[in-house]
Amino acid sequence: MSNITFGVMFMLLSAFCFALMNAFAKALSDDGIPPMESVFFRSLIMVIIVGSMYLYNFSTHKNRKYKKTYKPGGWFSLFLRVVMGGLSFLAVFYNISTIPLGTAAAFAQTMPIYAVILGAIFLKEKLTLPIIFATIIGFVGILLISNPRLNGISLVNVAVGIFSGLSLAIAFVSLRGLGEHFSNMFIIFAFGVGNSILGFCGMFLPISGVGGFVVPAVREWWMIVLMGGFGTLGQVFLNRAYMAAPVGIVAPIDYTRILFSLLFGILLGDALPNLMTFSGIILIIFSGILIALPSLLKDLRKIRKEV
Repeated sequence: MSNITFGVMFMLLSAFCFALMNAFAKALSDDGIPPMESVFFRSLIMVIIVGSMYLYNFSTHKNRKYKKTYKPGGWFSLFLRVVMGGLSFLAVFYNISTIPLGTAAAFAQTMPIYAVILGAIFLKEKLTLPIIFATIIGFVGILLISNPRLNGISLVNVAVGIFSGLSLAIAFVSLRGLGEHFSNMFIIFAFGVGNSILGFCGMFLPISGVGGFVVPAVREWWMIVLMGGFGTLGQVFLNRAYMAAPVGIVAPIDYTRILFSLLFGILLGDALPNLMTFSGIILIIFSGILIALPSLLKDLRKIRKEV
């Protein structure tokens, strides 16, 4: 198989694993485990797994003469990535515990819409008419799934959902250029540590249904381990996808995460989305694909020239 095929497969596996992670978080919430506790344990398991991989790689490569050098600096961008990515993670887990899984996933997947705006403002990236059109479509989709009266979700969930996409976009934009300063594994490890700290602190929030600590039963410990394991696998497959194939080709595949989440949510007891919510989800997916379309066409033209 070609690298592009591998990239598409890795992205599909990543989306499936992240949807499974969210499904286990939903199941834990239904059992009474607070969202912040789920965030803490999910992140702690990721730190343990990635930290073990990091130590193994260090021990097996320490005697090699070749060692990649990185530019100094980059700590503020890394801090911004960890904090905003962590806050987005907390917001997603809160919504997972209080609204249908597919809707929570759709809010999180609005990240490219905000990333376009942030990239234009802070990175001086050029906005073309198709990108502006795609962004408008995305915002219409957000409006459709954010109608509390027709969709049965609170204004708090709407605000948290919008924040989850916006903060993830900030984290994504801050990733630009971080590879020049830190290894990919260190960035993931730092993200896990930051999430663990945020989740631990969040357990002490005096907010009903958010903070607190409940001693998990044996069945729930297994779900916690699976939640953390699938979350880590999702991150690994995500990185492998971007390493194997061009971004423009694999990025749109990530929207299957919404479809997987819809399916898992229904299996866990969520009601089928109404017409307005479903229409909003479709528009968000369509918007994300349109935003990625220029990169996709560019990468396809490049591949044809190389064949």
